Parts: sequence; C-alpha cells; structure tokens
Amino acid sequence: MMKNVITFLMCTLCILTGMAQADLNGNGMIIPERTPELQALYLQSKQLEIKGTAAEINANRLAIKAAWEQVDPAVAALYKPIETTGVGPTMVEREINPDQAQPISRAPEDWSTDLLLREGYIDGLDMDVAGNGDIYIAAYENYVGSGFDDSVTYIYRSTDGGNSFVLWKENLVISSELSKIQLISMDGNGVDYLLLYELFDNGQFTVARWKMSSGDFDFDPVASSITDFSVDRNYTLDTSAQRVFATYQKSDQITYSARSTAGSYGFDWVDEFRFGIVGEQIDFAYGLNGGCYTTFIGFNSKNLKAMENSSFNDPASWSSAVNLTDSSITEVINPTIRAARLEMSNDKVIIWASQRPTGSSEGYDGLGMKRVNGANYINFSGFPAGGSQWSIAQTDSWVRKVNGSEEIRLSYVRDNIPNNENDVNRSLTFNGTDFDPFEPVADTSVNVFEGFSSAIAETSDGLPCMAFAGTSGSDGYNLYFDAKSTLGIEENSLDGFTFYPNPAQDIINISAKSTVEKIGIYSLLGQEVMQLSPEQKSPSLNVSSLASGVYVMKVEVDGQIGTYKIIKK
Repeated sequence: MMKNVITFLMCTLCILTGMAQADLNGNGMIIPERTPELQALYLQSKQLEIKGTAAEINANRLAIKAAWEQVDPAVAALYKPIETTGVGPTMVEREINPDQAQPISRAPEDWSTDLLLREGYIDGLDMDVAGNGDIYIAAYENYVGSGFDDSVTYIYRSTDGGNSFVLWKENLVISSELSKIQLISMDGNGVDYLLLYELFDNGQFTVARWKMSSGDFDFDPVASSITDFSVDRNYTLDTSAQRVFATYQKSDQITYSARSTAGSYGFDWVDEFRFGIVGEQIDFAYGLNGGCYTTFIGFNSKNLKAMENSSFNDPASWSSAVNLTDSSITEVINPTIRAARLEMSNDKVIIWASQRPTGSSEGYDGLGMKRVNGANYINFSGFPAGGSQWSIAQTDSWVRKVNGSEEIRLSYVRDNIPNNENDVNRSLTFNGTDFDPFEPVADTSVNVFEGFSSAIAETSDGLPCMAFAGTSGSDGYNLYFDAKSTLGIEENSLDGFTFYPNPAQDIINISAKSTVEKIGIYSLLGQEVMQLSPEQKSPSLNVSSLASGVYVMKVEVDGQIGTYKIIKK
C-alpha cells in the first residue's frame, strides 16, 4: 500500500513538473547569488526611493551594473537601453471643437445616473486619478474598413471629483490601429505628466505624454513586436524620481520586463529582461519600496502564474514563476493583479480573475487569490456569478498611491451569456482581508460591453468610480462614467468653525470662535468610531488609527451642532 502511495505522489509530482516546464522556452538566465557589495547597493536603491534624486537613482543603477560585471558579465549586460525596430506610429494632435470642450455634468447620485461622455464606437479605454483628485479617462476608436486604418484617442478630464468632464485632448494616429491602452498619472512635487501607454496592431509599444499644466505633447517608443503589456509606477514625492515599470509579451509569446529611466518621466526605457517563459494575458502591479508583481496565463500550460520582483523591476531580481492553478482542473482567464501599499515582507497582493471547470461551456465565476506577508498565494474566494447563464468577465483593479493603503478596488462585467443584453458592471472592494459585497453600477437601461474591461478607480472622497463602454450589440458604443457618492450627508456649517487638512492622514487641526465641547467621528453607516471632549477652541484630532475612507464629523460648539464630511487618506 505504501509503495502505491509513493508511486502516486511521484506521478503527481511528475505531472505538475511537466506542466510547469511546458511554458519554458530556453535561454532563461540563472542569476548568481548577490555579493555583499551588491546587497548594499540594492539596499541603497530602497533608501533612494524615499528621498533620492533622479541622478542618485541612475547612479545607483550604474553601480549595480558595475558590481554585476565583477560577478557575471552576462547579468551586467542586461542593464542597457531597449532597442526598438520597425516604424512607429505618426501621431497628430487635433484641435478640439469648442462645442466638444463644454463641460459634461452629472448629479452626484449613488451609482445611479451614468454620465455619457462620448457618443460613438469605443474599442478600448482606461482611467487614472491624480494625487489632487483630477480624473482622467482615455478611450480610443479604430477606423477600420473605411479606406484607411487610422485611430483616434480621446482624453476626458474632471477637476471636480467626477461631477463634470471636458474633452481635454484628442489625437489622431495615422495608418495604425490600437489594440490596448493604459493610462498613468505621474504627479507630485515637480512637473506633472499624463502618460498614455499604447500598443498598436503592428506590435509597436509606445507612450504618449502630456504636461498636465500646459498640455504640451510628445511621445516615445518603448519596445517592438509586443502582443500584450501592463504598466504601473512608483510614487515618490518628486516626480523626476518616479519610474514606470512594465511586463509584456512579444510575438514569440515570451515574457519580458523593463522600466523607464528616472528623470525621464516615463520615457527612455531600459533593462529589458527575458523570463524564458511563454505566456499571455499579462498584468502588472507596483506595491511599495521596490515591490513589483506580475501575473499571466502560461501559453502552453494555460496555468495561472505569478512572479515578483523585490527591486523596482531590476532585471536580476525576479523570482521564479509559480503555478497558482492546474488547467487540467480549472480554466482561468483575464487575471488582474494589485498590491496594497505595504513592504514585501508584510504585503497583501490580490489576483482577481475569471474561472470555470475545464471543459465546461457554462459561464465563468470569479477567482480571488491572495498573497499575505510574502507567503504563497492562496485561493480565498470562489466568487459566484449567480447562475449558469451569467459569467464574470473582463476584470480590472486599482489602489490609491498612499503608503499603507490596503483597500483595493476591483471591477467586472456580469455577462448574460445567451445574448448581448442585460450585461452590467459590478464594483467590488477588497477591504484588506476579504471582499465586501459587490455593488451594481450601470443604469438598467445601459447594456455594458463585455469585450474589454470597465476601468475602476477612486474619486477624491475615497469612493469607487468606473468608466465603461455601452454596446451596440457586437461592439463597444458610447463612453460612460459613474461613481459612488456619499448620500445622506448634509453638511451643517457653524459660523467661524474651520478645520484642515481635508483629506487628512494623521492630524486634523480645528479652530472655533468658542470652546469645542464634543467631537464625534462616524462611518457612513452611522457607526461611531471616535469621540472626545476637547473643551478648547483649537483642538487637534488624531485620525491616524482610522481606516482610509469617508467619515462624518459632528462637532458641538456652544450647544450648536455642526456636521462635516472628512476624508481619511
């Protein structure tokens, strides 16, 4: 009996090993152990993340390259600019019609009124939110079969938390069709930029860039022969020290990583690293202080895989790929990955995807996988779609760029399988431990397009918002925006009462004409989370222990009650 058990275990191990090796494609580099000098330089790179300049970050990178030269010249050779081939697209900025530049407004209702931003076909979209709360939505349309193969990108901007938008930028791309875009806001102390990473059908991977203050435009190549990509950035205070990181797959299906150069504001891509693993459907996330994470589907095995990098997408710092699912049992598609803003040693990383039993023709349920404190990923949620006629499709994720943020916003399209009708958006939140109940988003009169993801983010009040496409039946049609709002909070201001900052991370400073007798902080559900009796005119309120989000502050001054909305970062 024991012999049979051992034989079974050995056979199982051989099967799993074979599945893991099915995606290997040779030339995968084995990275030698780091010397003490290298360990010190990598530690310095993390210290520079906090207060380093672009020049210091670039000098550290070159020092790491020189140190690897003494250990293994082949590793040192990875630290170089990316060479691109082929002809890049021709981009032309269009002058915006004054009628199109008029604000498009919505009432601040709770997931109720979908704001129509653009009428017309939509072939892809994305959204990001700057640190000051400005919301940017990018969408594109390919003009195919009309005698020319051009595409147009549209960028909408809201400076009032999503209550109104204007068409901010419109670009024509000549003789090139887009297949994917991803939007990155690069903002902080210094020059602020909006970056639009674009993948064209000829495999050219480029970045278009606008200066937020003036709208000045330029663009730069990233890599060539690309079939899929994903990007994210770090968020140092100084924008010149911020970098964008990427993983992508090429036409030979092999997976790569790279990063932009500090001081180049998302341009000048370097340090391409070949994983030696074939894959598809890739996604990437940045956590905190160098932590990078990627997930993808093995091209041959069809297993869900994950890898991590401990040092800003450094080419010599990638872990081995791990299989998270077994494709002989479970089919997984469309994974998205997002990391809380925590150190890798105590990280929280979520992979959200669609899953169903292998061989099934029914709809997909949701799959939630979680990595905590640097441990292995575990399956913590088999999120049901709600019946065999429904499918969880096209996932997306987002997390605010604030240290310690654990609340991760996710979205999916609930697809009615028999037809293109009754498809709806769902907003989902990972609260740091588990998923909160989902929330329906779109108006019942709007059929959501299930061909690509609806983009999720947060408004400045810390609540989720979504950008998505409706449908004409078989295509994306019309661009919409919707947001969750803080209903039922009527602010009642007291004369002479002020407080700052708002949003706040640690301390709220309060000033009143008379003694502040009581202060109460309440959740949006009405639960009291803090109360104190300061008995002074200018008290300080420590909110550092509160979870990020929106709260109601009630104050009593001379027997009068004031009510205010506060945001904890």
